Amino acid sequence: MFEIIFLSLPLCIADAILSVFYGSGLLKAKYPWKITMIFWTLIYMGADILIYEIFDLNAGIIGIVINIILLFALGSAFFKWESKRLMFVALSFAAGRNLIKSITSALYYLISMVTGDLVEDMILSSEGLTMEKAELFSNIYLIIQSVICVAVYVAMLYLYLKILSRKYVYKGYELSLGESIFLIFPCVAAICVYNTLRIFVLKIGESMGVLVYDQVPEVTFWIIIICTLLLGTIIATMMLFQYLIVHNEESRKQIILENQVEQLHREIKDIEEIYSDMRGMKHDMRNHLNNIKQYVKGSSDVDTKEINGYIRQIEEAVDRLDFSSKSGNPITDIIIYQRQQEAKKQEIAFEVDFIVPASGQIDIYDIAVILNNSLDNAFEACQRKDGERQISLRSYIKGTLYFIEIENSFDGRLVFDEETGLPTTSKKDKSLHGIGLSNIRKCAQKYLGDVDIEMRSDQGEKRFVLTVMLNGKISLQK
Repeated sequence: MFEIIFLSLPLCIADAILSVFYGSGLLKAKYPWKITMIFWTLIYMGADILIYEIFDLNAGIIGIVINIILLFALGSAFFKWESKRLMFVALSFAAGRNLIKSITSALYYLISMVTGDLVEDMILSSEGLTMEKAELFSNIYLIIQSVICVAVYVAMLYLYLKILSRKYVYKGYELSLGESIFLIFPCVAAICVYNTLRIFVLKIGESMGVLVYDQVPEVTFWIIIICTLLLGTIIATMMLFQYLIVHNEESRKQIILENQVEQLHREIKDIEEIYSDMRGMKHDMRNHLNNIKQYVKGSSDVDTKEINGYIRQIEEAVDRLDFSSKSGNPITDIIIYQRQQEAKKQEIAFEVDFIVPASGQIDIYDIAVILNNSLDNAFEACQRKDGERQISLRSYIKGTLYFIEIENSFDGRLVFDEETGLPTTSKKDKSLHGIGLSNIRKCAQKYLGDVDIEMRSDQGEKRFVLTVMLNGKISLQK
């Protein structure tokens, strides 16, 4: 009864509470947190008591397997179905739980070995100590020893699960079969090593009539070291996996960004030639029109009123060959001009107050990437909104800082990614979309800057405001 009250029951309660907290950190809940917490804890505790206390399966691989199945079943019942991640949660918890129990068991023996003789000597040397008092003193000692071991177990298991939960960053990432095996393999190995150590300690103890700790005290130290290293291996494997995800994601985004810039280079090279030809043609046309005017003035047989009207029509056509935006760079002029035409077709009010810094420290292609990605997002947001729609593009300079601000109407629905802090894409194909803001941030960070996102409400209209800051020695184009 003493062991159940002061060891088994507290450990069972700790396992139930910590397991549901761990599951909620890695999985998506189906039900409100309080409901999940209460029912999970009650079911887990009931099953734990039934398995380990009534059927006495605590000291075998069968008990471990049943515990893994129990965790998997509870995870399936209370959290959204993600079989590979559920398996990692169940195996990593079971592995950590049993390894830490081995560590605690070894520590319990060490405490007994260090303090047991001292307590026994104190009891024997006490004069006038009755059997009842000696038994009470001994029970108090055992209670304190048990409380210390339970506290160590709870603290270690909490720390282990907390590290795993915190380091498992990409919780929305869908695991492949190979990635799932990579994650759970150390957990399975740890469970196998734990079971081997358990058999080693118990079987030798049974054959000799004593624990192996008494015969080979160094085993106590090595069990603590081995189990701690196995816990570290599980954590390190998960951290390595997360690092690989981040690296692959960054590589993918970098490739897409490079492709965007390369495509911009190709398109802009062609458009710059067209832009140059158009400006030359405009200049030549004005000269031709001026010659026609002079000719008309010098001729008495021509209807000058009709000719002048015709010339004005030609001049208006020539004016349309020029871009209305005067940002200071032909590349941004072209981008803004194309967006203005797109806005007219979609009946979106498009306001522009944009200028490019003259300093060469900010690559014009980076500005083009920022403009293209941000305006893509702005137009996409406007397309999802009914009624009046507006987009505003402006830039300004404060000291050495260059700011690009894009403000647009949107429907008010926005979900932020927990890892990046940026809004997620509404498109179904997450792998090919939703990286526009990430590329914008990458361009900003290249110039020691960053992005800022703000949501405003103007007379009931929701407005999304993206501000991109870039740092450099800047001067205005003249």
